[in-house]
Amino acid sequence: MTYSIFDSTGNLLDAFTDRAAALDCLAGIAQAEPESANDVFLITQDDDGNAVGETVYASAVSIPA
Repeated sequence: MTYSIFDSTGNLLDAFTDRAAALDCLAGIAQAEPESANDVFLITQDDDGNAVGETVYASAVSIPA
């Protein structure tokens, strides 16, 4: 699986093979740039490049206190 983080214009910001690391990065983006949290999202892809599961927006990720 590949966990890719994109912005609203389709630019790849980062990619991970570990979901937890990808979600941590997404939460970090939401914390650092809360005004863009609705414009940055995570997509999961299988080994063939097909999107699987639901899109996760940075605004929906819990930010550590």
